[in-house]
Amino acid sequence: MKVEFFEPPMCCSTGLCGPAPDKTLVQLGQDINKLKERFPGIIIERYMITQQPLKFRDNEEVYKLVKDNSKNILPITALNGKVIKTHNYPSLEEIIKAIEGENK
Repeated sequence: MKVEFFEPPMCCSTGLCGPAPDKTLVQLGQDINKLKERFPGIIIERYMITQQPLKFRDNEEVYKLVKDNSKNILPITALNGKVIKTHNYPSLEEIIKAIEGENK
């Protein structure tokens, strides 16, 4: 089981730097920790377009979405290589629902 976040440019790898971190990114960090607790062995990767551009190219669906829509479509979330959400980060509940749907 692998969850990948394809992210826009940020000031650092997590986006949690500076005096006022984005609350969405704080929540994402908490959600990632909860996913790791609930699904032992899950792989969670975060790729920033300015830091790991080849990762965007490795996933054909992600590459096409970014090519057709530019960075405006980011962030993109993929589960086992399949895009499950664009434009915003999914909630913890959305990710769990997708994982449980994948395991059926």
